[in-house]
Amino acid sequence: MARNIHLLATGNEALQPLNDAFGGLNATIDQLTAIADARSSARLAKLKTRMDEFTANVTFVGQVKAGKSSLVNIMAGRPGMLPSDVNPWTSVATTLHMNTRTPGDTKAKFTFFDHDEWQNLTAGGGRLGELANRAGADDEMDDIRRQVEAMKARSEERLGKHFDLIMGQSHSYDYFDEDLVQRYVCMGDEDDPDISAESGRFADVTKTAELYMDIPQYPIAINISDTPGVNDTFMVREQITLRSLRGSEVCVVVMAASQALTTMDLALMRMISQFENRQIILFINRIDELHDPVTEVPEIRDRVNEMLKQSGISTDAGVIFGSALWAEAALTGDSSVLNDDSAESLNKLYAAAGFGNEGASLEKIWALSGLPDLLLAINERIAEGAGARLCNRVRNRARNLASQIRATSVAKNMTVSGTMVYDLDGKTPEEAIRTVADQYETRVGDLTTKLRDSVMQRLARTEENFIKRATASLIEHLETAGEDSTWTYDPAGFRALQKSAYFNFARAMRKEVGALYQSAAHDVESVYRNLMGQHLGEFSIEPPIVPNVPPPLAIGRTIALDLQSTWWRRWWQRRKGAASYAADYTSLVASEAKSITKDIEENQIAAVLENVRAGLAEFMVEQQETLLGISRNAQQAQLDADALKAAGLQTTKSPDELLGDILKDLGTEAA
Repeated sequence: MARNIHLLATGNEALQPLNDAFGGLNATIDQLTAIADARSSARLAKLKTRMDEFTANVTFVGQVKAGKSSLVNIMAGRPGMLPSDVNPWTSVATTLHMNTRTPGDTKAKFTFFDHDEWQNLTAGGGRLGELANRAGADDEMDDIRRQVEAMKARSEERLGKHFDLIMGQSHSYDYFDEDLVQRYVCMGDEDDPDISAESGRFADVTKTAELYMDIPQYPIAINISDTPGVNDTFMVREQITLRSLRGSEVCVVVMAASQALTTMDLALMRMISQFENRQIILFINRIDELHDPVTEVPEIRDRVNEMLKQSGISTDAGVIFGSALWAEAALTGDSSVLNDDSAESLNKLYAAAGFGNEGASLEKIWALSGLPDLLLAINERIAEGAGARLCNRVRNRARNLASQIRATSVAKNMTVSGTMVYDLDGKTPEEAIRTVADQYETRVGDLTTKLRDSVMQRLARTEENFIKRATASLIEHLETAGEDSTWTYDPAGFRALQKSAYFNFARAMRKEVGALYQSAAHDVESVYRNLMGQHLGEFSIEPPIVPNVPPPLAIGRTIALDLQSTWWRRWWQRRKGAASYAADYTSLVASEAKSITKDIEENQIAAVLENVRAGLAEFMVEQQETLLGISRNAQQAQLDADALKAAGLQTTKSPDELLGDILKDLGTEAA
């Protein structure tokens, strides 16, 4: 039981500017709504809904037994909720929806692999089997098949006649507890007498788990994803982890202090190095297991910083040392969770921090656990990332809606006074705005095609150059060292070039799409001015916000060239003659390179360019509807003064003056 749940509010100060910005925008939108027509009011309501439903996504990744689940349990205020013992361990991607809208009475939902996904795993060995086949690793493929058959038999025995019925389905509950969670998300040692027979019953076939809870100590909604360990037997979970990372605002990498910098950690660095540095937080857990954390932590920090440097990640990523166990003791107020060694390590750090002459304090233990630093770092990144972007988008849309409301009001006045004069080159307002919309629909199509072709050509050149360099290096090795010594080639350079090509695409997209959006806003504004002349006064239409470009996570996924183990030695031993080596290796490298490029194209580039088109289309539809409304309903009288009074606004100002004040407020920079 978490008796000291108030500790979770630590770090909320980083979110205060964001919440203040949301509050200010909500108040301004209320003012706009009071003088808006029904169509604009509906759009303003949607902007408020977007802020009300803002949810930050945080993903925890790391090795098995690094302590991810323990940390997630602490953040949920429920130690022990997700299994965190040595056995069982988390085997399913689990998302905790905190303070989000619950679908009906659902508190827990577990979704199973569908038949196609299960068939890919059981027939082909999943992603690992795909790599084994591509590399021609027949012996390893046999091992994979044996493991898959054992897993399949275990699942069918556990589920019996229900096995085929649940594939592709989901189970929902109006509650959850530790027993229910363990039934779906963890697998343990079947010979362990302490493990319940029901534990892990559905784990092999469960794809995702979702739990819903309210935590008042957090001032915003937040989704926390606890991913499986990256050292997964069939690499099915690696794909799930990558899917969890897509759309994540913050990536918390959890490592165990006693075993940081292992081979698996380096593989993990490859995966998360595609993020922007400020999206990454490294939490070095289990410092309670260090004999002397005072002297050992600085040494580990130096090694971690060197690892970050080698992975191309700057220290801006943030490195935090702590202990989920100490945090649990503080949160529950129960020091009995600490064994003698953990308590001794805590005492050493307690004394080194200058607390030695003071009595035991839960707040100080909480501080030494690293959780306050972790919560603060997460909140800072949420506020400056997804939160700031949402504020900018809402402010942008609200300014345009305010301008549209002003134009509608001016048009009504002009109609009453008989001063409405069209200057649209002989076109009706409908024809004028349709011409602009059609023009930009064509231009955005041409631009997105050009951007796609450019980046794909660069990625193709990267593939070709990598294949040539790798093959040349192989031949040189064969000529100098002969065929008896094993040779390997690191694909890190290839990934660096792919990343460079992707970020070059991102820069070009931001620049050229920004210019196109700006041009579209100018031409739309011209239609308004040509329709109403100088009666609009201070009036502007702002371009849409250029879409965000997500990190190219596909670059970090495992490929056959990363499997430099017995696989590679056997691959080498099966080939004879330089020609055979070169031909087979070239084919392998080409297929692996193309698989990454295809993933980048389908899951990254295509999504970005679709957002570019959708952003412009939404902007144009909104402007078209406003202009057509002005044209068709210009006879409507100005807003009634009684409506303003009923809304609590001063009647001493005209709607146009009120809009001027609102636009000034909306000009304030986002938090």
